Amino acid sequence: MYFLAVARSNSVSGAAAELFVSQPAVSRRIASLERSLGLRLFRRTPSGMVPTAAGERLQALAQDLHNRLERASDVMGALGEGQHLFTVACPETTGNYFVAPFIATGAPISDILPSRPADVYGLLDTGADMAVNTMTPPAQLRSQHLLSTPILVHFPGNAPFPVTKGQAELKDVARFAMQMPGYGSAVERNVRAAAGRSSIDLSLATPASNGILAQAQAAAGRGASIAIEPAAFGLNEALLIHEGDPLAVDIHAAWESDHYAAPELEALAKELATWMKYTAPQAHSNTHHHKLSIGT
Repeated sequence: MYFLAVARSNSVSGAAAELFVSQPAVSRRIASLERSLGLRLFRRTPSGMVPTAAGERLQALAQDLHNRLERASDVMGALGEGQHLFTVACPETTGNYFVAPFIATGAPISDILPSRPADVYGLLDTGADMAVNTMTPPAQLRSQHLLSTPILVHFPGNAPFPVTKGQAELKDVARFAMQMPGYGSAVERNVRAAAGRSSIDLSLATPASNGILAQAQAAAGRGASIAIEPAAFGLNEALLIHEGDPLAVDIHAAWESDHYAAPELEALAKELATWMKYTAPQAHSNTHHHKLSIGT
């Protein structure tokens, strides 16, 4: 605690003020730590106390331990009071369209940490209790498959491509301008994977920051949109299929197996899976049992 306070404030006086102790007390603790480690942790400069290379390494380790200790205290305190409030890391769209509505039902989630899919699982090391993500969880995590949600194509008025029984083939849609979430989104990954296997040209696809923006661009007359969100802005929608099979995004929940509340997180994941399948606003009940041509 003393070490991290000095590292944060770059001064003994700042750390003392933060911890409500005397400056000599902080200096003694730092000196004792340096003696026990046999390393210098700070350099005294005109601009303050600057961590050495060893100090920087220790700061990263100490901060991780501090985060875990705080999380343990919060979780165990909540368990003692009969409350279970967790923090969930997830992509922005997943948070907006699945996790936030689930919280509104009274689910024991206190906060959402939005992040890109590639970074979501890493947040379990820095404060998140559970990750809800569109990428397959690492093998060392406990996990629960939540939902395979279909990828949709949205369009204003009559579709410029063939739509049969509410479905449109990717090869037909790709002949026209389209907007879809980019920057490593699950929609982009899966659509490009399907297109790549069949040599479908996606040069007319324009990346958008999220599915709602893609739909807004479509509503403005800039082509169709591809997303998992239901139609907005008066757009029509169809299932996006590839060689007859619906394209979909798999969503998973994951948590650390040694988490202090692992049984409660497992129960929460199962409850979320049931809610997403039957109650979530984005659930398309007529699509969940189709064979999927690709995963995430």
